[in-house]
Amino acid sequence: MLPFPTFSYEAPDTLADAVALSAEEGVQIVAGGTDLLPSIKHRLFAPRALLSLRRLGLDAITPLPGGGLEIGATATLRQVRSDPAVRAGYPALAAACETVGTRTIQEMGTLGGNVMLDTRCLFYNQPAGWREAIGGCLKAQGQVCHVAPRGTGCYAAHSADTIPALWLHGATLRFAGLGGQRDVAVSDLFAEDGRDWLRIQPGELLTAIRLPPPPIQPVVHRKLRLRSAIDYGLLLVAVQRKGRGARAVVSAVGPQPIFVAVDDAEDLPDAAHKAARPLNTHAVATTWRKHMVRVEVRRALAEA
Repeated sequence: MLPFPTFSYEAPDTLADAVALSAEEGVQIVAGGTDLLPSIKHRLFAPRALLSLRRLGLDAITPLPGGGLEIGATATLRQVRSDPAVRAGYPALAAACETVGTRTIQEMGTLGGNVMLDTRCLFYNQPAGWREAIGGCLKAQGQVCHVAPRGTGCYAAHSADTIPALWLHGATLRFAGLGGQRDVAVSDLFAEDGRDWLRIQPGELLTAIRLPPPPIQPVVHRKLRLRSAIDYGLLLVAVQRKGRGARAVVSAVGPQPIFVAVDDAEDLPDAAHKAARPLNTHAVATTWRKHMVRVEVRRALAEA
């Protein structure tokens, strides 16, 4: 059993206090902790303090004027997938929440935590001793990305189940920071390097996920993984038909989700296959994962 390092625990009662604390060096934000706490045990992070959001009342799911929903960042995945308004208007989001880990994890994990999920890699998500034996990796205590040793960046994969569906639903993310409040489209959140994959400012806290009115044409979520009850995705796909055309978001194949749109829906599987370039970030063949992009997009189109 891996022990925790020493750190303090802060649970402020106001958002202003939380924002101020989050801007301090060595402070790590924790919501459900289902991904962060194992990573701390693996010494991927060594926080001076953990900043909990549990006392801030950010877990409500409320209708927005003119339609749509606002989901508080600390609403649990179980809460989101079970909400009648989510299930009726955004079934792909409910489905994505249902594929995160196990039911126990969904009871603790939050939608905001999934949105902000760390990138993952076969060489990064290992105990400290394992990483030490290979000289670390570019994302943690090393100088080389073992996925692409001749490259200059980190290729750890983005693996948040809910992002493809949120992207196609046109969701925006509300952040609170030292400079005030701002909204960021999900489609604008992600950068191309696995070490610095979120385009946010230091000290910013995600407070809410805001969804526009439900679309006329539904979004479909699909997840490919080896074990259906626990694993992170080898491939994540969301698809939506738009008239004669269609569009998709493909994730878990690189640090940044991939958006693809075509004028003829029949072309979408081939377009997504061409755009996806999975690398050696998982313990399965990259050729199989690339092949499955076409398969899963085609299946999602059939469901849509």
